[in-house]
Amino acid sequence: MAEKIIEPIEEYGLSKEKKSGKLFSKVGIVGCGNDGQYIARVCSSYGMDVLFWEATPEKITKSLNSISDIMESRIRNWGATVSEKKAVMSRIKATTSLKDMKDCDLVVETASLTSIGRSVDSRRKVFEDIEKVVSPTCIIASNSTTVMISELAENLKYKDRCISIHFMINSVDSRIVEITKGLHTSDEAFEKVSQFIKMVKRKPIPVEESAGRISVRMYSIMLNEACQLVLEGAGNIEDIEQLMMTGYGMRLGPFALADIMGLERTVRWMENLFNEFGEARYKPNPLIKKMIRQHRFGLDGGKGFFFYDENSERIK
Repeated sequence: MAEKIIEPIEEYGLSKEKKSGKLFSKVGIVGCGNDGQYIARVCSSYGMDVLFWEATPEKITKSLNSISDIMESRIRNWGATVSEKKAVMSRIKATTSLKDMKDCDLVVETASLTSIGRSVDSRRKVFEDIEKVVSPTCIIASNSTTVMISELAENLKYKDRCISIHFMINSVDSRIVEITKGLHTSDEAFEKVSQFIKMVKRKPIPVEESAGRISVRMYSIMLNEACQLVLEGAGNIEDIEQLMMTGYGMRLGPFALADIMGLERTVRWMENLFNEFGEARYKPNPLIKKMIRQHRFGLDGGKGFFFYDENSERIK
């Protein structure tokens, strides 16, 4: 009788045992506001374990509840199933200690005003704290658009593994990510992060290091001009919105997009650009400042350029 040949089945993906060693099997997120929550959901949706840091247990609970609510909204709109939500939530964990990031393959800083602070010094300190606990091969990234990655990596021992990525979080259809090398970023780190972006079904767009990258600079000018048209009486908000959406094929007009991003955040972007370049086209339009003085901060607060109900639907 011929000898019976028995082959292991693990390599064919039939084993129940969890295998480690996969590139970007675990992603750390420092600061879990809107940006951090989006990145957490995206990574978890594509099978990666996610560990996010927040300053207090209360903020952790708030972030987890927000992620859960977003998944529930997707279920209601047929964008996800209950089982998909359970799978996504099961892969997202939280901590109040950066030391728990030690076995992450990638750590992304997504600065929150209340958790970290948005100054260069506070962010640089976060980078230094991350480097103390992660391995030399772990890539450290920032999701900021207005802070240079070269500045954040300035005091690190392994500057070559630091890079900037910018997820476009304003639409579920925005499957694109800006990726920027710093002065010391290695080609290897760039290629690894490009691979990570492709793993989560996004397209990496290489952008040279500059404040605002491409997306924020272009959008800031468009919103400022749209606001100026309203102040001059050339058109009203609804008509300008309709013209840009129908005439130029935009899924969202400049005002609705500002509401989604938050007017305070948009103003911070503009002020950073104005301080960096000194050009009037980046200075926040008076109409935006007026909205903020009236406590019309955008979608999260229920009112901005438009008004919204408790389900975040626009009130006609």
